[in-house]
Amino acid sequence: MTNLQKSAICVAIDTEKERLGSYGQVATKADVSSATISQMRNRNWELIKDEMWLKVGKALGYNDTEWQIAETINYKKVTKICNDAKAYNLFMIITDKAGIGKSTPLKSYAQTNTDTGVFYIRCREWAKREFLTELCTMLGIDIGKSYMHIDALGMKVVEFFRKRSKTKPLLIVDEASKLKDSALRWFIHLYNENEDEMSVIASGTPDLEQRITRGVKLKKLGFDELESRFGRAYINLIGATIDCVKKICTANGITDSQTHKRIFDELKPVYKEIQVSADQVQNVKVVDDLRRLKRTVIREKIKIQNTY
Repeated sequence: MTNLQKSAICVAIDTEKERLGSYGQVATKADVSSATISQMRNRNWELIKDEMWLKVGKALGYNDTEWQIAETINYKKVTKICNDAKAYNLFMIITDKAGIGKSTPLKSYAQTNTDTGVFYIRCREWAKREFLTELCTMLGIDIGKSYMHIDALGMKVVEFFRKRSKTKPLLIVDEASKLKDSALRWFIHLYNENEDEMSVIASGTPDLEQRITRGVKLKKLGFDELESRFGRAYINLIGATIDCVKKICTANGITDSQTHKRIFDELKPVYKEIQVSADQVQNVKVVDDLRRLKRTVIREKIKIQNTY
């Protein structure tokens, strides 16, 4: 790693310390020793391997990718959802198909708003204990090595956000559809304990909406309460219009307008209804797989580079 990259990670360490409260909590979040964090901050870098820098950087959200994000319709919509949730202490759910562009703007929002109490976690197939343990680690909460009752884990998270209520903290839970039912039901407790003091955005595939609505219909334990806490509303995204594709291509070095159109057509856009005003809906062509769009743009960049 270059010294410039290491310096950027040190800035991320200091930023996270202000957010979490101490360098010890930063070390806990990164799963390294406090001594390692101290050596990084004091520029004693000779004995610190690149793998350690990458581990700390990844834990703190440092991103050195060449891919540039553009302010597309999806990006602006997700940003507004996050701003609204944070301003009014709302619990909200975003559900839409994989690849439509949920994670990138959510992660970008978290990275650009670390100093205002925004926290991001990407889920795996976790039950309640696994989820709370990972959440504590992400928040820099020291839970020790001995066994801790699951309710005590939950209360540590509750207290973490309660202490920061003046900043209106926002917890972004990405890929929430992977969580087991017991983990999803824990948000009822979080809402009850921190109502009007924090916000949560849970994002996932349509399966998340289907599981919750089916659970309500079948009167499964806690699901009616869960849906109630999230306002019984499920927000969908749009995808990328031709203008969005132009912005993404241009941000990543492809400026030819004919290439923009060719890429858009190649991705087989579909028609979607877009609310253009309070009483007007318009059918617009969109690309609804932004992962495929990203691969296509990268392939085009490589092709251009190889012509010189």
